[in-house]
Amino acid sequence: MSTIQIQTTQNVALNFTPASVGDRMLAHLIDWLVFIAWAIIFAIIASGVGSAMEQSRVGMIIFFTCLFLPLLCYDLLFEVFMNGQSIGKRVMKIRVIALDGTPPTLGAYLMRWLFRLADTVIFGSVVALVATAVNGKGQRIGDIAAGTTVVKLKQQVHLADLQQTIEDDYQVHFPEVSLLSDKDIVTIQAVLQKKQNEELLQEAAQKVKEVINVSSDLDDFSFLEQIVKDYTFIMTTEE
Repeated sequence: MSTIQIQTTQNVALNFTPASVGDRMLAHLIDWLVFIAWAIIFAIIASGVGSAMEQSRVGMIIFFTCLFLPLLCYDLLFEVFMNGQSIGKRVMKIRVIALDGTPPTLGAYLMRWLFRLADTVIFGSVVALVATAVNGKGQRIGDIAAGTTVVKLKQQVHLADLQQTIEDDYQVHFPEVSLLSDKDIVTIQAVLQKKQNEELLQEAAQKVKEVINVSSDLDDFSFLEQIVKDYTFIMTTEE
């Protein structure tokens, strides 16, 4: 599986696995099932007041607006308020991110949504599928325009990649590291490789301390190194 490298605003390179065409198609299919469920539920609710609406032009306008507007804005609203995920994307564990690794801006989400109307609705998804398949970053045209991509949330990270030589009688200093994820540890290792950047080390150490709610007298580099050792030991012994 190919990966894309994203340079974060802290100048740390992270590798992500782009969502495959299959992942995105299945997510889109799940979203369509949501559309169908909404239409059925709406039809059931509307049937109770249908006769009154049929006798009023305003009522019919309200009816079709309430039916189609949520479907039209579905992707935009869910991606904005669910951190880059529709229901289908959440089920498939994929997410929209900006090419610098940060959450997309509202403008980026709007750009993706506007282009979706062209490359998925008007052209029946053919353009989106072709663009995603041939683009090395897993982008459809809307992603290219918005500076975004869709990636897998569960990265291909293995403890073997994190493994260090740890003594059998090793004592864990920070058991709270279990609150972190493999992806967090990979990020910490990337920071450790830039040990000459004291500001970056300090920022990363402070963030980790806040997340796992610990304090330490160790210097920033030693603290982060200890975090990686503790995490690796805990995750290895739990297997």
